[in-house]
Amino acid sequence: MQTDRFALFGIFGGCVFFTITGLANPFFSLYAAELGASTFAIGAMVTLKALLPVFIAMPAGQLIDSLGPMRMLQWGSWFLLAALACMVFADGLLLLALSQVLLGACIVIMASSFQVLVAKGSRDSRNEAIKRYSMWMSAGGMMGPLIGGAIASTQAIPADGYRAAFLASTAATAVFMLVLAVVAARYPHPRQDEVEISARDVFSLKGVTGSYRSGLDLAHLRPVQFGLIATFLIMFIQALYMSFLPLYLDQNGFSTMLIAITISLKGLAGMVSRYGLTLLTRRFALEQILMAAGLISALCVVLTPLAVTTPATMLILAAILGGAVGVNLPVSIMVMVDAVGDGQRGKLMGLRLLSNRVSQILSPLMFGALGGLFGLTAAFLSAGAMLVATVTGFSVFARRSLIAPVVAPVAAPVAAPVVAPGTPAKEPAE
Repeated sequence: MQTDRFALFGIFGGCVFFTITGLANPFFSLYAAELGASTFAIGAMVTLKALLPVFIAMPAGQLIDSLGPMRMLQWGSWFLLAALACMVFADGLLLLALSQVLLGACIVIMASSFQVLVAKGSRDSRNEAIKRYSMWMSAGGMMGPLIGGAIASTQAIPADGYRAAFLASTAATAVFMLVLAVVAARYPHPRQDEVEISARDVFSLKGVTGSYRSGLDLAHLRPVQFGLIATFLIMFIQALYMSFLPLYLDQNGFSTMLIAITISLKGLAGMVSRYGLTLLTRRFALEQILMAAGLISALCVVLTPLAVTTPATMLILAAILGGAVGVNLPVSIMVMVDAVGDGQRGKLMGLRLLSNRVSQILSPLMFGALGGLFGLTAAFLSAGAMLVATVTGFSVFARRSLIAPVVAPVAAPVAAPVVAPGTPAKEPAE
């Protein structure tokens, strides 16, 4: 019963967290542009959000296993508070850049902790909790931009409106931290004499390198490999859209509130897509669902310059993209968590977040450079074409390396007893 309560906190706490970040994130690039940042400078600052997590993702995952997800959520919330405060007080690009570094650390710690919190229990209850978490995460992504857009629209000067949205998210973070402290006081934290590696050892040089070694060992598992590549591609698209779509819409005459509604509709579609997820997982293999979601998302990037000509078409495209991205998160986690035990879930989520952050380093840098040289329209077209080609190539690779081996045990029943648990041969049971 206790575990169920804390899983529920992970589900709804994740909604609050993504509402807070969604309240501020869509207006970062707009505020940076108001302060004189170029397209390339905005891409470089957004890249900083993913840079620090590359170095702390695996130690953070190990710390979640050692200290427990609740303590790590408390640490992450302090980074969130500091990041938002930097946005509030920024009058130049230096504090804005620092805010992205702190926000990156916060997201890798808190997102991993929430995912570990809900990924407990039996396989069926765990998958159900993951679906609910993903749905409420999208709900936060929907509500945050709407609230932020409403707040920003109250000010006559755009920069003042964006700063007001940052201030509101800062206040909400302070309240969330108080609630988190109450819940953490009741959580059964891991006993230090029972964990694989103590928190003190994680902070040592040997502990840091060891966390990356042990985490990368998980990447030898086929389901983990598939989940990492699929989430890398989808997060590349997500980072591209969240960083530059508000700026692109602004250039095409969209009002602040309409930009917020577009971003919010993307989150709403991600939330609604979870209702069809059970049906999809019954009819198709998880790998097929991930490949289809990736291809649809890539096509949405290509079509953005066409859709942006009218608000209605842009809203439809945002909804389609949101649905595809919304399916990816829970399915990629389901594929990966079945391959490891409870004591390795923190490392696994750290590895997953590491893959995400690498994609979020490459995406803003590449897209910012293309946008700065050729304009955002050319950047959307060229980046979208590259993503379609990449997803198509990955689909061919996945079909050959993951789906074909599944057939072998059926054709040769004698070999079935030696198939190790957790290999792709078990995936059709999904």
